[in-house]
Amino acid sequence: MNFYILNSCPENIKILQKLIENDFDNILVGMTDNPEKAYNDLLQLRVDIMVLSYELMGTTGINLVHKLQKAHSTPHFIMTAQKITPTIKSQVYQVGCDFLLDQPFNLEETKHVIRYVSTQVKLTSRLNAIYKLASTSTSPYQLPQSTQRRQMNHVNEVLRFLGIAAENGSEDIRKIIRLMIDQNLNFGSVNFQRDLNMDSHEKKIVYQRIRRALRVGVTNIATMCTDYPENDILLEYANNLFEYQNVHIEIQRFKNDKIRRGQISIQHFFDGLLQESFCN
Repeated sequence: MNFYILNSCPENIKILQKLIENDFDNILVGMTDNPEKAYNDLLQLRVDIMVLSYELMGTTGINLVHKLQKAHSTPHFIMTAQKITPTIKSQVYQVGCDFLLDQPFNLEETKHVIRYVSTQVKLTSRLNAIYKLASTSTSPYQLPQSTQRRQMNHVNEVLRFLGIAAENGSEDIRKIIRLMIDQNLNFGSVNFQRDLNMDSHEKKIVYQRIRRALRVGVTNIATMCTDYPENDILLEYANNLFEYQNVHIEIQRFKNDKIRRGQISIQHFFDGLLQESFCN
């Protein structure tokens, strides 16, 4: 499940982030204390469940839900509030939120609600798939998207999974892979000067940023492979994006940091990422 957190309190965001990410099936695609940023993010990202506060800067959670619904962005909503009154409770459920939680959080209750709503969303998605097979009508839960848009959405999911969606080199990665997707190119066919307006010096700087981001990614996936050694998705990403020997070396470095790092191939990463973009 893809989650997004909007809350004006940094401590609340940390608590929600930990509870959400404790479930390996969940991906936190964004978090902020700014309602305007959250609105813009929701229009671009695929978010299944949004956890937002009633009390926001310059507006309320209710107003933001209305605004998102008018823009046809309709994830499931879990609302939180510092002081729950009968009026607030009525507004929250009338606007279509799944749950209303007290702040400060009861950790067990919050964990249960997140898990419950996540399960309901999964069941709804499965039922929707069944209805889609049984009927020729368009699914009400999905908006039509171009193939390229779907591929880029999956690329963003992969970057978030690797923990590098916000790294300095992430925008460079997106720019290059978007070109590869749009023109159906492998990495070796990308003309940086013609297609991306980069001279050799700029290309070298971009490569440095990308390498630093990939170094973070391979460390993160090595950590996950250590914790979940039999997870097929992890093994696929490890091999397809980084070549498994580099991940294996990184795992060994956890025990002995004197071991020399592996050489991550940027070309292998991008060609693997292009291949992954079709798997959605």
